[in-house]
This record gives sequence, C-alpha cells and structure tokens, in this order.
Amino acid sequence: MTEKRRDSGTFGRGSSWSPQNLSGRTFAGRYRLQNIVGTGGSGSVYLAVDLSLDRQVAVKVLHTKLAQYPGFVERFKTEAKVAASLTSSHTVRVFDWGVDEQAFIVTEYLGGGSLRSILDSGRTLSPSQILQITLECCRALDHAHAQGIIHRDLKPANLLFGQDGHLRVADFGLAAALSDATQAEISNSGPQLDELGGLRGYVGTARYASPEQASGLPLGVKSDIYSLALCMVEASTGHLPFVENTVIGTLRAREGRDVPVPESLEVLAPIVKRAGCSSSEERPTAGQLGAMLLDVASKMSRPEPLPFVGPGEIGAAPLLGEAPLVPPTVSSPPDLPTEPIETVSFETQTQTSTVKKPLRRRWVNIVLGGLLVVAFTVFGAFLWELTKTKTRTLPQLVGSSGESAKELVVALGWNVETRDDRRDNTVEGEVLATEPIGGTELEEDETVILVISLGPERVQIPLDLPGKSLAGAERLIQSVGLRLGEISYAYSETIEAGMIIEVLAPMAELPQGASVDLLVSDGRVPVLIPVGLEGREVSEAEAALETLGLLPRRIGVRDEFVPKGYVVSLEPPSQTAVRGGSEVEISVSTGPEPRTIPDVVGLSVDAAESRLAAAGFRSISVDGPSTGLVTRQEPPGTALGLPETPIELIIG
Repeated sequence: MTEKRRDSGTFGRGSSWSPQNLSGRTFAGRYRLQNIVGTGGSGSVYLAVDLSLDRQVAVKVLHTKLAQYPGFVERFKTEAKVAASLTSSHTVRVFDWGVDEQAFIVTEYLGGGSLRSILDSGRTLSPSQILQITLECCRALDHAHAQGIIHRDLKPANLLFGQDGHLRVADFGLAAALSDATQAEISNSGPQLDELGGLRGYVGTARYASPEQASGLPLGVKSDIYSLALCMVEASTGHLPFVENTVIGTLRAREGRDVPVPESLEVLAPIVKRAGCSSSEERPTAGQLGAMLLDVASKMSRPEPLPFVGPGEIGAAPLLGEAPLVPPTVSSPPDLPTEPIETVSFETQTQTSTVKKPLRRRWVNIVLGGLLVVAFTVFGAFLWELTKTKTRTLPQLVGSSGESAKELVVALGWNVETRDDRRDNTVEGEVLATEPIGGTELEEDETVILVISLGPERVQIPLDLPGKSLAGAERLIQSVGLRLGEISYAYSETIEAGMIIEVLAPMAELPQGASVDLLVSDGRVPVLIPVGLEGREVSEAEAALETLGLLPRRIGVRDEFVPKGYVVSLEPPSQTAVRGGSEVEISVSTGPEPRTIPDVVGLSVDAAESRLAAAGFRSISVDGPSTGLVTRQEPPGTALGLPETPIELIIG
C-alpha cells in the first residue's frame, strides 16, 4: 500500500486546529463551497462556485483560530495582495480574499492535481518530465524573485497542474501571513521547546527547508532554489533526503550538507547538485537555473505526458500549500537609560561657633532666594516640555512599498496624500519621492505626500499578431519596445502549424520592456490511419480517410493477387498518427501485367502444366489422355496472356 505523506505540519506539541466540513456555506455572499478537495495544517481547500461570474474556483478556508491572533487579518490581506500582484502564467491566479468569520482566499481551480498527488500515487518522473516542470517552476520563481517576493514554502503540494498540463506555483505570500499566528501558537506550547537547541519558533514544513531556514538565518531568494532541488530528487526517486524521525533531526540533518543527487537524474544531476548546495552563495538564481536546464534540453528525449492525479483521487492532495517554516520575529524593548539618576540630600549641620543673628538671617535669606530661583527654573522647564510642539524625523521612504509607506506615515502621526506617476525602470506601487524629502523634521498632523509609481510607460501590443509566423510576430513585438515571452502550443483546425493563434496577455497594453506570451499552432489534431483498408475497394478506403480529415491520393500498381481497383497498401501505413489534413498515398491494384504464354507442344501433360504454372498461369485444361504428349495448345505459345487466361492442352 502506498504511504500517504503530507508536506505540512506545525512544529511542537501539535495543533488543536482540526478541519471542519463547510460544504454548502457561502462566503462573502458570493462563493458557495462544494466538496473538499484538500486539507492541511492551516485549513481546507474547496471546489466552489463564484455565483457572480458563474465559474468554478478554488477557495482555501483557513482555520477559525487563525483570525484570533493579533495582526493576522491585516497581514493576511497584505500578503494576499502580494500574491495577486504576480502575473506569471506559472503562478496560481488569486481572484479574491477576505475574512468572513474565517479568513479565505479565492484562486483559479486547477483540475490536474499536484506533484504531491503524483508521488503519493506511487509514480516517479523521468528526467525529461522533471526538466519540464522544473523549467516552468523556475519561470514562476524568477518572476516573483524579481519583485522581491520569496515563496518560503516550496514543496510538491504547492506545484499544481492545470487542465492544459502546465505547472502553476501556489501559496506565494501565505508563508509570511501565517508566521505571526503560528509563532503565537508555539509561544503557548511551553518551555520544553527550548530544548530543541534554540529552534523554538520555527513553524511549518521542515521536510523542504533550506539549511539557512534550519539555522534561523534570514532568507533570500536562493532558499527557494534549495527546496526546488529537494523536489527534483523526490520526483525522480520517490524518496526525500534528510528526513529523520523528529523535526529537530530533520532540520539538523541538512546543515552543512549538499543535497545527495541520484544517478536516475542523468544529465540533470550536475544541475541539481549545484541547486542543492548547502551554501546559498553557490546556488544559481531561478533565472540561471532555467538557463542551465535549457542548455541540456536538446540532449534529452521528448517527455512523456505527466501522469496527472486530480484532486481527491489520491490522498486528497491540497490545491494550496500549508504552514511554512518561518523564524520568529523578535521585537526589542525600547532603550532604557543606563546612567544613574543623581539625587540631592540635605543634612542639618550644627553650628559650633557663635554667629550673630543678623549675619545668620542674611545667609538664610540668600539660601531661600537661591532655592526659589531653582524652583522657578525647574517649573519653567516643566512648563516648556508641556507646551512645546513634538517633532519627528521623516524616514527615507523612496523605493519602499507604497502601502507600507502609507501605514508608517500614519503610525508616526502625520497625514498622508498620494500622487501617481509613471516612470521607466520602476516597479508599480513603489515610492518614487516624498514631499518633504526624507530626513525632514515634521510636527504632528503635518501632511506627507507620497509619489507612487504606476510602473513603466505602457505600450500597446500589436493587433495583427494572430496569423503571423513566430519570427514575424517577434519582430513586431520588439519594434514597439516589448519582448517575446513564453511560447505555448495548441492544435488548431484552422491555423497552419507554426503560425500565431492568439496573444496570451491580460490586457492590450503592457509596461515597456514587458514580455508577450504567445499561443502558436501545432497544426491540426493528430489522427490514426485506420486498420483494414488494405484489400477493400479504393472508393471505400477514400471515404474512410476523408471522414477523418485526411487527403487520399491514388497510385496504380501491378499486383498478381489483388484484383484491379482494390487497395494494395497505404503510405503512411495503418495505425500511424498523422496531422489532420495530411496526404495519404493509396496504392491501387491495376491487375497483373500480361506475359508470354510458354510453348509446351511436345511435352508430357505433367511437364506442360508445371511450365505454365511457373509462368504464373493458373487456368489450365487437358483435352485427351493424361499419358500422351501435347500436340497442340490454345492460345498458342508466344501469345500474351494474364494469369487467369484459360489455356487448353490437346493430347495426341
């Protein structure tokens, strides 16, 4: 029996969160949940119907307890916006998110299952198949990393497949959103977790964690590359390295050790070895890894179709991943004064000498006057502190996220206004400038203006790309300041192979320098040439081929045994797959070729029949005794005849 594995789980004493079936409930008055298609440590995934748009979607409902943690809802919304901003065709599209007693996120529904469901079914992948899915994953990671987004929880359950067979990466942003809530859960688990060698506070998937995650170091984009290397090894062997009986053992097993690479990866082995280096500096970026894969692709055979296992078929593989491995965020207390506070004491001194009263009175007056001066000075300073206007220094916000900058400005006690601007070589949503500039001292309730980028200048995609050749389309795209993106192929009954079917872009205008994805025709759908057309009348064979959209072409051939007008053979032969509209050559029998009838006069009956049969004549009759000699034959020798021509032998 195949062992079912889950890529998720909360470290520590175990979570009290348990799945509940919400089938039939409607979230936000719009998304009606149907059946559960996956469950995990952070929630459940449902197939649902978007009642507003009448379409199928996937809705991940996080556990009720998550929304109770301070700051989780706002953090969840922020990270959902981050995930929704990703526009790669290899990331799961996020449609909506919100909180309706429970936090939920709405994405496209992918019916092809996940890499996790394939592996849980007992299957492994060939090197060519691994190259195919890894290359698509690299494109998704490269797109996200370029925007400063780290996945943090890459694993087979987050590598999903659509009905088109292409890979999508899920759960960008969910790792960061869950970190605060899961940290709170761990904090309530008791002091015994401190015995794990200082790893208290780690939450999520240990099986695919990078060495820097296991050590609690800051994460970079190359942490995702290490996790991807582990996925490649597991896809090839069905087994994951560095898995021990305990979480702490699993984490420590990979510290300072490269990912072991199996021989089954063949030419991919050196690439996986580099991606799985324990030192993040030695690993390639997602873009570099993709380029390395493309370099060896020509040495590999065309991959077989992936053995998809849809949601719910094997182990209810989740459509979205589960709780991530995230180090705790420690906030430092405000600095406390370290210098001691001076105190003043007054001692009563006894005057031993005799002092005259007027002199003593004068000194008393002097002391009292001094004390009054000090008192008025202290009181004046106190009033000054109460009445003076407080100021703060405006931080340097240029280059930061507009949303986070607005939150910070408001938190520091200022009003905020925004202006939009569009500039090349900028990212949409980043702060381009502030008014006043960073470093300025501002009083409370003053206004800070944030100039927010709308991204680079936008250019229109050429309208006449459909029907163009790929080379011609690329020239048109480059002429307007865009670049050629991903090329997908699909069969078409109307568009010639190699020509553009359509532009795969969400809008008619794109930022200058952006890539344009194209769908290219792979020709008409392949069909199989039927069996059993040989030996049938040519008109029947032609009708059968035309019904399949093929073009029959006759060629006459001489044949001794196939009657005239009947099919001798087909080229390509039966059961060959050919493109629709392809030409099929039909060899049609024109009958046997006439040949000279042997002269058998003077031979015995047996010898005459043998010579005629050897010449291909099959219709022979004998007139007279069978023991005599042939005195005459009809038709005579040297005449032309066909195999079925009757020949009479007269015996003298």
